Amino acid sequence: MTTALTVLAAAIGAPGLAVAVQLGLVAAASLFYREPTTEPRRGMRFLVLIPAHNEERVIERCLDAITADRRPSDLVLVVADRCTDATADIARSFGARVLERGPGEEPGRAAARQAGLEHARSLEWNAVVMLDADSVISPGFFLACDRALAAGADAVQARSEGKKGRTLAAEASLAAFTLQGVTLPRGRDRLGTFVRLRGTGMAIRRHVALAHRFRAPASEDLFFTLDLLIDGIRCRHVDVARLHSEGASSWDDFGGQKVRYEAGRMAAARAYLPRLVRRTLRHGDLACADAAWFLATPPFALAALSLIAGLALTFLAQVWVAAALLGGGLLVLAAVLVTGLIQAEAGARTWLALLVAPWYLAWKAVVQLRAVASVFRSDDYYPPTARA
Repeated sequence: MTTALTVLAAAIGAPGLAVAVQLGLVAAASLFYREPTTEPRRGMRFLVLIPAHNEERVIERCLDAITADRRPSDLVLVVADRCTDATADIARSFGARVLERGPGEEPGRAAARQAGLEHARSLEWNAVVMLDADSVISPGFFLACDRALAAGADAVQARSEGKKGRTLAAEASLAAFTLQGVTLPRGRDRLGTFVRLRGTGMAIRRHVALAHRFRAPASEDLFFTLDLLIDGIRCRHVDVARLHSEGASSWDDFGGQKVRYEAGRMAAARAYLPRLVRRTLRHGDLACADAAWFLATPPFALAALSLIAGLALTFLAQVWVAAALLGGGLLVLAAVLVTGLIQAEAGARTWLALLVAPWYLAWKAVVQLRAVASVFRSDDYYPPTARA
């Protein structure tokens, strides 16, 4: 009986331990992140591309921040994607170019992004900066992206954080942003591994953007990043270029957002994992190895559940060495989260949101099952996060 429990504990806890090892290493490296110091090049002209589906409530703040920070030569293109509100009119009032997509055209942000790039082939620009309509950039954003590209990168990702909210769901969303938008990209940039483009806040050189396509119904930015990785193109993180985006205001909206993310991650694992492993073995590519590890292991919350369940079984079996190992993995995950909150300068409300961690873990398990179901159904459209 003890042997069976030990084997079961190892099988259940191993995925969580694998995540703890990876994230612990990356979080530690994030403490040593260094910003590029290269001076920006003269003549860099950005195309600021904003896919927007019925975003009249938030796009004005987005465009106002862009107008205050962009250089005279930078272009702004809003793709009004099957809108039934005043999104296009608001964009025009800021002097932006507007590409309107009709109700019969392919839905989804990937299609909107790609339509914008195809439309922009005839325009003069050196690199594209993609922003979501709910994102508000900080002063100096374009200069920081310019400097990072001048340092030699073909694609960079800005520091992407959640906006402080008024609900518990919004604070949970903000806490999730701290890892994905701050700590992990800082650490991966320092290690020279897999920095993921996150849709909003990514800057890509023209020749790279036009040579690849945005596709996939969910997590099109992840698919795009992996395409670049397979082609040997490494993305960089730019911590001083910052933006804040609205999080989901309710658990239903947050759940829909997470289903989209996790379904995209699982679809990406199915499509890219074999190729990433082959490239790792043939070329010793650490970035591909890191990406493969990311795709093959569960997300943070499920990793915590994995370790908790495995730890409970080791206590039943009284296998104290295994219990210490899994308990250590839990402590590493806790340290990773704390590191993220500190680096994001999280407020008291976000720290207090950690009190609902047990509820969040159970909720995330349900979300993961919904994501699995959507992948098996081969869902080809995931609606955007609802605006309150």
